[in-house]
Amino acid sequence: MYRLFCAVIGLLLFVTPIAAQDATPEPIPDAMPLIDEGHQDIVNILLIGAATNNPNNPGLTDSLMIISINRTAGVVSAVSIPRDLYVYLGRFKMQKINTAYFYGEENRVEGGGIKTLADAILYNLGLKIDYYVRVNYTGFGDIIDALGGINITVDCVIRDWKLKSPELDKQVADNYEIYTMDIGLQYMDSELALWYVRSRKTSSDLDRGRRQQDMLRAIWRKIRASNMLQTLPQTWNVLSQNVITNMTLADAAGMLPLALTIDTSDIRYFTFRQKHEVVNAYSPKGQAILVPQREAITELMQQVVLPPNASQIKPQRPTIAVVNASGMKTLDQVAADRLELEGFKTTIINEDNVQYRQYDHIIDYTGATKGSPIGKIAKILRVTDDGIEITPDANRQYDYKVYIGAMYKYWSCTRDVLQPKPDPIEATPQVDG
Repeated sequence: MYRLFCAVIGLLLFVTPIAAQDATPEPIPDAMPLIDEGHQDIVNILLIGAATNNPNNPGLTDSLMIISINRTAGVVSAVSIPRDLYVYLGRFKMQKINTAYFYGEENRVEGGGIKTLADAILYNLGLKIDYYVRVNYTGFGDIIDALGGINITVDCVIRDWKLKSPELDKQVADNYEIYTMDIGLQYMDSELALWYVRSRKTSSDLDRGRRQQDMLRAIWRKIRASNMLQTLPQTWNVLSQNVITNMTLADAAGMLPLALTIDTSDIRYFTFRQKHEVVNAYSPKGQAILVPQREAITELMQQVVLPPNASQIKPQRPTIAVVNASGMKTLDQVAADRLELEGFKTTIINEDNVQYRQYDHIIDYTGATKGSPIGKIAKILRVTDDGIEITPDANRQYDYKVYIGAMYKYWSCTRDVLQPKPDPIEATPQVDG
């Protein structure tokens, strides 16, 4: 009852007219400079995850991600926008960016919630949005089910309250139980996939953006593996039934030639970082917010839209062969996906009679010293100098080979995630509201 009372009070505060809340107007930041797209053919697509199942309720935006497609250079980038980013929303003054769509819809702004949100991104991030795709909980679940579920590698243990069964009432605390997702390759149905991308008990809003990118990678991998791009009209029909978008089949078809050549390792991933692009603070209304750091955000968005190698078509990336020597299933896939996120092209290989290892081991076949990424690989895998073997090979098949040892399970989490203790994290769940 207490939690229900708090939820009602919170809702009343949320829907209080904006003017009544802003007794002391906050200073309005200047508009960010427009990100330079050069002479490249660039398309920016905004992905919106709405925190609602109700088609009549616009809901807050639980996730915001921009996919920037550089068709000239054949480069695709993804950047997650934290929902607590504190931005200027025009007539709604200073607010969290996840309220932009809601306010635009509820106040019947011309162009609706999507224009309010797109204008906020242009003003506060300097990026023009060309297309948008909005999906709510139901649509997201239907897409996952249509794909037959998703396989995702998990490198950080996630523990949070989860509804015992999807048909149970989300407002009843007794219907929840503590659920732990361990490190490894995990299969997720629609219910578990939604739980994974929304969980925040042991992680942060910024880490949720990273997990949402993981989900996007998994969906894209499944689409490519199922050859769904070869039958675009049918695939588009499935997707468009579950989303709201201003894209047409013709728009999607125009991007198909590039899409057919892009796998998950070709996508560049970006997130906002604490004490870099954002810093923690509280708004005058007492909300926990993330304050934008203007110069850092401009630099980040410029990298997203126009990478330094934009004049090159699919630049060559270092190749890494990954061998599982840990004795634990799928730990090699966890490492391979982690390395892929850092810009390496990875391949999992099997070796006969591979020897069990406790610690990760790297073999460098390049022998390079200038500009070598060996330090980056070692940092990701927590390998010390004595775990690196330099064996130059001009006829190499891969630039590097890494053996994943059993201890990697305890070192794989390099994210802003609090790894849970064996005991439950709290005695009473927070019901989904």
